[in-house]
Amino acid sequence: MLAGMARYLKNLLPSEIPAGYSVNPMFTKIESEETIRNGVFAFRGFIDQLYDLLIADGEQYEKPNAKNLQRPPSLAVDTPFIYHVRSVLLNLGYHSRVSGDSLTFCGLKTLTPIICCEGMEATSKISAPRLMECLRFLSGCGIYFEGIDLDAAKPVITHDEWIEATYPDNPALLTGLKIMAVAQRDLRWKTNDEIFLRCDYRALSNDKTNAADALKDFISPFSSEIQEFILYLHQKSILAGLKCTVKIGLKNSFHYAHKKNAVWELSSSFADGYRLSVKDAKGSGVSLDDSFLDNSREFEGWIDMALFKRMEREGK
Repeated sequence: MLAGMARYLKNLLPSEIPAGYSVNPMFTKIESEETIRNGVFAFRGFIDQLYDLLIADGEQYEKPNAKNLQRPPSLAVDTPFIYHVRSVLLNLGYHSRVSGDSLTFCGLKTLTPIICCEGMEATSKISAPRLMECLRFLSGCGIYFEGIDLDAAKPVITHDEWIEATYPDNPALLTGLKIMAVAQRDLRWKTNDEIFLRCDYRALSNDKTNAADALKDFISPFSSEIQEFILYLHQKSILAGLKCTVKIGLKNSFHYAHKKNAVWELSSSFADGYRLSVKDAKGSGVSLDDSFLDNSREFEGWIDMALFKRMEREGK
């Protein structure tokens, strides 16, 4: 399951990051806009590499869940290694200061709080053995922690020792890590609940999220033919007067409605994959995969039917 979760998260990364997006002044108090943009670009590359390592070798960090899942899979419960690595990186970025080509922080205890998916610190902490496992993994990703013996059988986790973290391959990453951690902790919202693992550069910007641009990122893992058709459905829906509401995070949706009445939705989750569903249409849910185009016009007809029914009910 861990490799599958990493693969799903990798697909949520932005396919491209534009060169000149605006940056909220709350972040330019930390670094300049250009330094921040370079850092976020480096962070996107780093997190993509991290997912590749988990896809290739991640199962060694998790025991298969033998329980019969009668619920949607959970990042915290079913892939705790990713959950803990996320917390270590968030703590490192949020509680450190950029000092030249390093991040400095006070004591390994700084890295142990578990940052839950609601953005708050949980009451439980990452254990010493699991923390060392996370740090060894991050060392394999190229982040080095000066003065820590990662092979120690019984690591001493104290409050008061200043520690430096470096990334020799591209020190710009350290700024990106800090900025994205601050964004996750301070800007997370119900319509965007996972900024960090998705490297959502849009959360840093003052610009309003453009639904079409966000949609292009969302469907980037698919063939050009599927992308073109989904963008066609989006444009057609907007011209028909539908409003598109975007919710992004570990679960994602592009919800199209006539006034307050739902017409159709494009969504994704780890449990259900990528799906399209239409209200008021028989057999309305389909998976967004390579076979989708075979029935795409039928799906377009379902949308037209659902929109017609909504407008008919309102006497339009």
